[in-house]
Amino acid sequence: MKMCRTLAHKYNSPSHFDDLVSEGMLECLEQVDQGNTHGANLRRMANRAMHDYINIKTLAVSVPLSEPARSLARGTDYKSTMSREGVTKLQQAINSTTTPIESVDVVDKDSDPAVLYEKRQDMIETMRVARETLSDDEWGLVEMRYLKGVTLAKIVENCGGKFGTTPMEVKRSVDKCIKKVTEAI
Repeated sequence: MKMCRTLAHKYNSPSHFDDLVSEGMLECLEQVDQGNTHGANLRRMANRAMHDYINIKTLAVSVPLSEPARSLARGTDYKSTMSREGVTKLQQAINSTTTPIESVDVVDKDSDPAVLYEKRQDMIETMRVARETLSDDEWGLVEMRYLKGVTLAKIVENCGGKFGTTPMEVKRSVDKCIKKVTEAI
């Protein structure tokens, strides 16, 4: 218990302190149950369990506890058989601090009419502020991306490099517009 409490202090997370201690204790008990009673091994495994908890289990998305996930959470490059795209998506999930859209409560047809009305009014107000805040070109970009659902690659093609020559540059332009509107709101 003392070892686990000492290790948990290392993560400097008071809100997760008790959970970290519990994760470490649970791992130690499982290791002892398997016959692994060497102190250094128990410490290493408890530390690993705490690391997994704080860096992987508390994420907004579900990430499997695997060597690639652990390496990416530590910031080390992992050589795996996963595709580069898969590793990039896993890295984005681990480093993300936002809540995925799937976990947000979405109002459906059966919802309270007052809630629907308020959401509609919020959307109208946001659109009004966006229209007033953004230049015509910026508004056109936001409109294409979010109201018409045009992909970043199509925006590059259709706008002849006006907002960037790659989808990533266009995404940066869109993000700047969103930040501008958010600050105005």
